[in-house]
Amino acid sequence: MENSMTCPGCPRYDEERRVCKDGKMNPQRREMANEVVRVYGLRVICPFNDFREELIYARSGPLSRKKD
Repeated sequence: MENSMTCPGCPRYDEERRVCKDGKMNPQRREMANEVVRVYGLRVICPFNDFREELIYARSGPLSRKKD
């Protein structure tokens, strides 16, 4: 799956400095996202990243998950 939100299309992107105004990272692949979370933590992942919700769910404990 490709990342649908690109940084230049985001309102939080600083065109002049070419960085996120919030200091977030937007990994383009799942493997990269996992590595970023492992090293820097989940808070550094952009809220618009396609893998963010999956990463949150994978790291939540079974007691915090809703029953289907």
